[in-house]
Amino acid sequence: MPTWQKAFSFLFFPFFFSLLKCVRSGASKTLNAHIMHTFQIKTYRKNSTSSKPHFFILSKGLNAGKPLETPCPNCFTINTESEEARNFYFWLSYGLWQARAFTPYLTGSVVPFIRIGDARTVLLAGQEKALKDRRKYLKSLALLQDFEKKAKILQKQVELVKQVKRAIMFQILLK
Repeated sequence: MPTWQKAFSFLFFPFFFSLLKCVRSGASKTLNAHIMHTFQIKTYRKNSTSSKPHFFILSKGLNAGKPLETPCPNCFTINTESEEARNFYFWLSYGLWQARAFTPYLTGSVVPFIRIGDARTVLLAGQEKALKDRRKYLKSLALLQDFEKKAKILQKQVELVKQVKRAIMFQILLK
């Protein structure tokens, strides 16, 4: 084998493997881009509607950051590309609200509020952490949703107990 062919084969393989590594890393970035969701956050306006999947986040008061199914005057609208992304961000913001992640960003002396940029920052930081350890996040999310269902059942039971107490006192005092 001539020396130029040996030199070519010697130089070709490192080049080929480095090229292969670049292609693979580009493919993995593309794959991760499909995993990561995107969202738009805007101030809620009463007359505007969105055809995309969306939900609302409370922007004023001590419960700022709380996700809502229905809008209120003091909230942000979170628009997403898919229903899956909407559910991801809804429960992410619910978890962040439960963990009081929005609290350090509240400003204002009488009625505290969160700025739209700060809400975006908290959501993006939460998204990064959730996607970093996705299995742990999904497990925690399942627990959170389970406890939310149990809390609703308990609230209904407390309301029924209040109604029974009213009925008992009504029979005794007002009948």
